[in-house]
Amino acid sequence: MKEVGRCALLAGVAGVAMLGAAPVAAQEATAEATDDPIVVLGNRLEESTPQELAQFGSRLEIVSGEAIDRAGHVDTASALRNMVPGLYVAPKSGAFDYVQVSLTGSRTSEVLFLVDGVRINNRLYASTSPLDTIPANMVERIEVLKGGQGLYYGTQAVGGIVNVITNSFTSQQDARIEVGVDTNEGYHLNGYVRDGFGDHYFVGFASHDQAEGFQPFRDEHYQPSAIDRKRGYSVTTVGGKYAFEPSDAFRLSASYQHVAGKFDFAKAEDIVRNYNARNEEIASLKIDWSPTNRLDVYLKGYWHDWDSTYLDLRPALVDGVPTSNVVSVYDGEEWGYEDKGINILGEYQATDAIALVAGYDFQTYSGRDDVFLIEPSNERVHAPFAQVKFERGNLSLAGGLRHNMPSDGQAKTVWNVSGRVGGNEGVYARGQVGTAFRLPTAYELYVIDPCCETGNPNLVGEESFNVEAGLGFRRGPFNAELIGFHRRVEDLITIDYSLPAYPDGFLVNSAGVVKVWGGEAIINTRLGDVFGVTLDYTRTEAKMVGTDQQFVNIPKDMVKVILDARAPSGRFGGSASLNWVGDVYANVAAVGRVNHGNYAVLDFAAWAYLDNDHRHRVGLRLENALDADYDTAVTRVRQDVTDASYAAGFRGTPMTLHATYSISL
Repeated sequence: MKEVGRCALLAGVAGVAMLGAAPVAAQEATAEATDDPIVVLGNRLEESTPQELAQFGSRLEIVSGEAIDRAGHVDTASALRNMVPGLYVAPKSGAFDYVQVSLTGSRTSEVLFLVDGVRINNRLYASTSPLDTIPANMVERIEVLKGGQGLYYGTQAVGGIVNVITNSFTSQQDARIEVGVDTNEGYHLNGYVRDGFGDHYFVGFASHDQAEGFQPFRDEHYQPSAIDRKRGYSVTTVGGKYAFEPSDAFRLSASYQHVAGKFDFAKAEDIVRNYNARNEEIASLKIDWSPTNRLDVYLKGYWHDWDSTYLDLRPALVDGVPTSNVVSVYDGEEWGYEDKGINILGEYQATDAIALVAGYDFQTYSGRDDVFLIEPSNERVHAPFAQVKFERGNLSLAGGLRHNMPSDGQAKTVWNVSGRVGGNEGVYARGQVGTAFRLPTAYELYVIDPCCETGNPNLVGEESFNVEAGLGFRRGPFNAELIGFHRRVEDLITIDYSLPAYPDGFLVNSAGVVKVWGGEAIINTRLGDVFGVTLDYTRTEAKMVGTDQQFVNIPKDMVKVILDARAPSGRFGGSASLNWVGDVYANVAAVGRVNHGNYAVLDFAAWAYLDNDHRHRVGLRLENALDADYDTAVTRVRQDVTDASYAAGFRGTPMTLHATYSISL
């Protein structure tokens, strides 16, 4: 309670200071010196694809890296949770942890994540989200496309995509160093530098984040065998980008990012120490070429290597009572995957109204797991695709096909038709209809662990029929839209427990059909240059046909309120976000179905420059300002003595104060 009181007091002092400084800052607005704008190099064909898809009917949400940084977010998951309308994100135990995600009624496995256009979804497990190793400080912007995007992006882009763009190239020097602390014994250090001279451009960035963390379960849910009762993390990221651009018609670029981290795995019983030690590499090499003013082409090769070693130390139990002896269940066993491929895309402007798009994706990936035993495997996928675009006046239409040919499983052909009518002002309508798919993971195909279900190499990919559409109105900074979405999923990958040869279950394609429908209402506006407001409500029904139970980890209702304000001078500002989540269900082994939703989380942030040149900035963020006691997920816990099972919730991050200082060089 003393810690909570201290956080609230500091946040209150910061707020009073901001309000008291308002008249002074307004008077200084006309006299204040401003920095020269940083000129970012223009987007090429791949980088502009999300904006193009939005022009032809998709809903695109963009969050700037500057807004993320000023709001004081440490990891990308918390930024997405607070700043993207309609996106459900539930970190299991705070920053840099696995999350549950839902977008247009999707499961976590149906959202595709990318970093600079390179897919980073886990090839071993569909439900293991990849956000635990992405710090927020390296972000230039985040793009979220809603609805099925399988035509351009392939497997898992069923509910939409999340593309994290790291620091972009600039034509002049730009650098910053930032340090931060938080009341969960967290320490943060990051920085970047970017510059350009002649035809060459460079970006470098690095960060280190670590924390002892907080207690992820309530006191009453712990068993005596739970010795380690905090969930901490330590993650270091180093990255760089290079571009050679001798003309507007050609660019050669390369990027590399290395992540090394140690992430505690929270448990409420049988734990002395439990963590994953992670090494991750993401690299790409790309050529962008415009041989004529009607033809744009890019060729990209990418590599994503994800390796982890697992430590699980438990206390020895005698008659259910923990002793000082330690049992090593896992001591450095490895699991991971390698994902690499080639993407080719070309767009030809055949006439003033018609453009032709053609592309080819080749992916090859391999994986293994010595913890949950997965047979070493290698899979390849070839996928040509094509699209025709028509644009005249206020009407934009597009239609395309993609044929996916995996080495294991059956081929899948998906299609998409989309369009938008209406100008930049007034009433508009947009939407898309088509199919998307999710290929089986290595676990689903090849798991051989005697503890669990058995994999099935004959699985076919899940296929979905998707509709997503919106009717909106825009006038100046005001934009409102009503959105509807519908999805029908067939060949759902599930577990069959009825086969005598597989008493622990056998992975199969279900004969049942999943239906998802829902809607979203969103309002964005700015009140002058000072205040910005986003209001969003999302309703989702996601059920297996013939049942009345909502799918797990997909909230029925969700409300987001996002506010930001800044002084006309740009000298200081702040933001607030409210997330309310309705019913969310989980199936807990040996316990049953549990509702862990119906909670609201409020965050505040404030920032101020200490000098007229906008070089020195301080910031405060009060996470979970009302100290809401809520669960982000639920797990099964066994009693030490009786071995009886009960459900325990992973606590959301308690009230936490973050403080930062940054200097621009």
